[in-house]
Amino acid sequence: MADSVNRFWQETAPGKYERNVDELEQLYTTLAKMHEGTGHTFFAITACVTLKAPTSNSKSLPQLEAHIEKALRHSWKQMRYDYPTLTAPVVYDSDTKSCKKVYQSPQSASEINDWLEETFKIIDNGQNGQEFANSDPPVGRFATLYLVTPPHDYHQSEITKELVFHSPHDLIDGVGTLLLLDNLIRVAAEAFSTVNTQSEVLFGDESKNLSPHLRVAASIPSTRNAAQEKKLQEIQSANAYARKDVEILTLPFNLTPEIGNSTRVAINLSLTDTQAVLERCKALGVTPTHAFHAGIALALRDLQTKGQEERRARYIGYSLINLRKWCKEPYNSPKHAATVYHSASAVSLAVDVVIPSVEQSRLASKNSNAFELALNQVRDFYKSWTPDVDFLSMVPFIATGKLPPYSPETGPVPPPDRSPSVSLSSMGILDQIIKPQQGSFKVEDPWVIGAEYRSALGLFLSTWKGVLCLGAGYNSAYHTKDEVLRFLESVKEIVLAGLDRKSVV
Repeated sequence: MADSVNRFWQETAPGKYERNVDELEQLYTTLAKMHEGTGHTFFAITACVTLKAPTSNSKSLPQLEAHIEKALRHSWKQMRYDYPTLTAPVVYDSDTKSCKKVYQSPQSASEINDWLEETFKIIDNGQNGQEFANSDPPVGRFATLYLVTPPHDYHQSEITKELVFHSPHDLIDGVGTLLLLDNLIRVAAEAFSTVNTQSEVLFGDESKNLSPHLRVAASIPSTRNAAQEKKLQEIQSANAYARKDVEILTLPFNLTPEIGNSTRVAINLSLTDTQAVLERCKALGVTPTHAFHAGIALALRDLQTKGQEERRARYIGYSLINLRKWCKEPYNSPKHAATVYHSASAVSLAVDVVIPSVEQSRLASKNSNAFELALNQVRDFYKSWTPDVDFLSMVPFIATGKLPPYSPETGPVPPPDRSPSVSLSSMGILDQIIKPQQGSFKVEDPWVIGAEYRSALGLFLSTWKGVLCLGAGYNSAYHTKDEVLRFLESVKEIVLAGLDRKSVV
């Protein structure tokens, strides 16, 4: 066993490795336990990607499908070797009354087959990948890969398959999932080209690939120094002050006693609109993330009940940060994709807006300088701080500062948030993470979301092959598809109109 594994994981029995969890892993474990009574896994990670493979005159369709399945099964086994943490669930230790991660190296071929039976599943029921994902299948103890055959999956020159990845959030985060999928497709493409000569994946030393938690990966000390503690208290006070004596924008939702399915919808901007957004943002010294976060604040403003007079209100949000680039080697690389290496910002994003009166038309409000004012506030927020040593010291508190202690018992489900908001996760340029072509496999339309069982909306912004995509995760009990799509379209319209009007400074 490698020295690095000795430091972070302990072999407690032959082939069995354990380590403690950090605050981020504990956050997702605790939230999942608190909402266990819903029958769903809170904030579970779901991702989907489309694969297209060329048809061949030498193979029938059933032979080609079997060829693809065999290649993906082989690749999924390789992922278990490359990322054994995918099969290291968080368990509760009743003796220490604490949570820990446990990994068991497979001791036989039958154990690998049992794991494959549990975690590699074929879906051929007439649904495409997103439809299947929106059916919200149960989350297992390990990460699961579904091979989905969409309707009309082939034509004369190619066959289409979709991969749906599903995992508890305490095993992996969104960016890690994208990194993993790139590796999965790469290995599958290699296996597809050498399906008759591929070597077997041999287990026994894969523990060297087990990943530490973020505290270790980013060298976060166990305590904050006095200056860092003072800075954290100042940020907490500022965040509390931002909510004082002001109306906070909230998202309307349907109040229901039942929890629905976590559901994903998305809109794509046209290539022309995407290029316009990118060009205007570059000229203005802002990013698409800044523009769309400003658009979210104003779209949420437009959903508020109007009164006889205009009134001031405030959008409260935050940013999500992928912390891999602040981790030390090798934890800053795709070799440690199956990890939870991210954080929310310590500082709240506060955007002041004006809710127009009932007599003011929506068009008039859009033609005002509201977007410019919102964009400036968002830009200043994002540029006012960067992850540094002081910020990293706060990440543990950000994760669990207000979290109740973990309870091993299944308790009553927490009520929905009566004042939900809308968050934004900026996933970046996806074709810089997942290659659009891997061997014979052409890759299309990757996406990832965190499951929503709250009354809030989680929005996801990304670019794939030059096209901006704005997706949303929502719960079907609290929101309808049409309602969420209208919100996404509203954000898009506000951004396009606002960028077109704003002067370059």
